[in-house]
Amino acid sequence: MKKGRAGDESVWWSNTRHMLKAYIKHIEMLKHGCTEDDPAYQWCKEQGVVRVEIELKRRLLNDLDMVDIKNITDEKLVKVFHEQTEIFNAVDRTDEPDILDAIPPRSRIHAAAWMAGQDLRQLLPNGTFYRHAKVLRDYGIDITEPRNVESFPVKVRIVEMKPLQMPDWYSLEDQHESHLKAVGE
Repeated sequence: MKKGRAGDESVWWSNTRHMLKAYIKHIEMLKHGCTEDDPAYQWCKEQGVVRVEIELKRRLLNDLDMVDIKNITDEKLVKVFHEQTEIFNAVDRTDEPDILDAIPPRSRIHAAAWMAGQDLRQLLPNGTFYRHAKVLRDYGIDITEPRNVESFPVKVRIVEMKPLQMPDWYSLEDQHESHLKAVGE
């Protein structure tokens, strides 16, 4: 599968069946003419919204019997979206303290080196590199991707958890009235 990125805000993966794109929504909104004072822009930025899109290519459309537009349904599209985005549900376990203990001993040192920011392509012969890449993928580690690690002095950071506040421009009363009209009060 081919991978690419556009700046720090978007990435894509593509093969002969589909193209999967993910990008930071508020940055993309600015590129398309939105202003920074727009409530939707501000909300997307505050929430950290990432938009995911999938382009289905003819090969996958044919396999799914969706080449003819009359065969395309919302149910089929939702199912394909969930199947193709399942990879985003995989958890990056590289920050777990015991992850190295779970890795087979022969690959453990390579995982540790990658986690420390080493470029293993420069350190290992090609065959060895790909053999360990295959093993480590089962543990949520992809040594084929560069690890962006920089050493910083140790700093304590306190993260305050609090309930999400609804945007000022959103009204529950308007939603309640719309719902009552929809159900025929």
